[in-house]
Amino acid sequence: MSQFIQKYKEISKKKDSLLCVSLDPALPSQRSRHVMPDDNRINFMKKIISEVAPYCSAVKLNRQYLIGLTADEIRQINIFIHQNDMLSIIDHKLGDIDTSNDSAIFWFKEENFDAFTFSPFSANIDKASLLARQKQLGIIVLTLLSNPESMFYKIAAVNEQPLFLYVAERCKKTQVDGFWIGNAEHIDVKDVRKLKETIGPNILALAPIYGNEHLIIKSLIYHFDNNAMICVGGPIVYSEDPGAEAEEYKHLLNKYKQEMREKKKS
Repeated sequence: MSQFIQKYKEISKKKDSLLCVSLDPALPSQRSRHVMPDDNRINFMKKIISEVAPYCSAVKLNRQYLIGLTADEIRQINIFIHQNDMLSIIDHKLGDIDTSNDSAIFWFKEENFDAFTFSPFSANIDKASLLARQKQLGIIVLTLLSNPESMFYKIAAVNEQPLFLYVAERCKKTQVDGFWIGNAEHIDVKDVRKLKETIGPNILALAPIYGNEHLIIKSLIYHFDNNAMICVGGPIVYSEDPGAEAEEYKHLLNKYKQEMREKKKS
């Protein structure tokens, strides 16, 4: 078991929570809805982190929302996340040639992250996994995303195997720490089952919650139990009471976990 997986299991057991908050701080001038009250991203993120900490095991920061911050500012946020007993994931979707990946992973470590997301587009999962282990960082590989265009990963094939399952096979071979699956109409519970059969149970399985339809989430918890990590963003971050919303999602996920355990017994 990798250091990242071990840490997650310890924290999630202590907090009794599979919840990860996706913290994407949007400036008021950036868009019309779901924005911060002012331009101070550092203060906003610290406020959210402190409010959700009792109910969450991890925080996922999307690199696109951190552009413009310095490495020192990002490190400051990660120190605060760790002080609140949570793990920090940089949702970078890294995918480049080996030397460029090496540089990015160096900076992930400098910024004090615990893990990063990796896009398999460049196909060098093996080397990226090795680089991650050398820096004692977790690596989470994307299999299927929520955008409709990612249907390509289901219909494209390598050696008569769907591309997303080929990626999963490589993930198992290189012993990555986790995989990401989206939550959308083109993704169904059969895809979750196939990923479990291909990659095995000893890996973290991450997915986002969207709307009121949670079949993918239930399936992920059914197959991976405490190795599931469920990400919630806007409904928590931009609510009137982020702490209360995080607590509700924590209880909802625990309810699903109990339901799925009962289903396995029946």
